[in-house]
Amino acid sequence: MVKVLGSEDVTGSITAIGAVSPPGGDLSEPVSQATLRIVKVFWGLSASLAYKRHFPAVDWLTSYSLYSDKLNEWFDKNVDSDWEKQRAAAMRILQEEASLDEIVRLVGMDALSQEDRLTMETAKSIREDYLHQNAFHEVDTFASLNKQFKMLRLILLSDELGRDALSRRVDIEDILALPVREEIGRSKYIPEEEIEKFGLIEEKLKQSMAALISEGEI
Repeated sequence: MVKVLGSEDVTGSITAIGAVSPPGGDLSEPVSQATLRIVKVFWGLSASLAYKRHFPAVDWLTSYSLYSDKLNEWFDKNVDSDWEKQRAAAMRILQEEASLDEIVRLVGMDALSQEDRLTMETAKSIREDYLHQNAFHEVDTFASLNKQFKMLRLILLSDELGRDALSRRVDIEDILALPVREEIGRSKYIPEEEIEKFGLIEEKLKQSMAALISEGEI
């Protein structure tokens, strides 16, 4: 925290960013390790993500923040009480995807159970609809914390309701074919002044899943 010198009483903050570019992306070399020892936040840029045109190309599996525990209380109080719960759930799904991806590469997607296929689809939605950002788009260039929470809530709610539908013998293909999934994917382009649309999409999602379950029980 910094108190600015001058005529006005201004208080702000300074963020120090240490950038290292190890040869071959080898983070075990001395300079990188020395940097990691003194910083509490690490953003690992991924060449493979950049090659796939996924921007920002920050690797969610190697990146970390040691401030999370201190900030969770603020997020829960000022954004939503489920902030940390949702963040943890999203990270768990992304980690599960990394484990399942090895199986998919060896024997294909058809070898996965319906629950695992849903995990892969949810992780894909988190990556492409939530983490991916177009800095040149007039809406997607910025998202408030409230909008970020609502975007992730839609994705995770879709996963939760999808698993409930699977347990009631609804086929995974029917779940993935729901038109409301496209609306969830496009929700990143909802302007801040139209934030109430997230509630409408959430209600449509619940109704669509309920309809699928009802059809399966008849």
